[in-house]
Amino acid sequence: MAGRPSNASRGLGPLESKVMDAVWAATDPVSIREVVDVLNERRAEPLAYTTVMTVMNRLTTKNVLRRHGARRKYVYEATAADAAGLAVRDVLRTYGDAAVAHFLDEARADPDVLRRLRGLLEGTHETR
Repeated sequence: MAGRPSNASRGLGPLESKVMDAVWAATDPVSIREVVDVLNERRAEPLAYTTVMTVMNRLTTKNVLRRHGARRKYVYEATAADAAGLAVRDVLRTYGDAAVAHFLDEARADPDVLRRLRGLLEGTHETR
């Protein structure tokens, strides 16, 4: 979407972004093989299984993915619903209450943001 930062600008590299898009598009936890198959559907040169495995293991270390199961039977799921969720979690983890205070200051200064925030709090949210 226009005006939105890419996943790469949110701390994910290009291949990590593609992996996460595949994970987020799935309705259930996914195996490495399933992600490889999805990614290779759109590529002229297929990615190696081990390349995707390495990326998914790094994303697990970064706490972007969560792994379940036993060796060779792992499935992965995202630790946040989307890239925005990852970004918010990282900002809160890094800056804590200061980030919340700055967010509220920004919301108070912009009536449109304040209206949307109130809608979110009341459960009648509209997102952009």
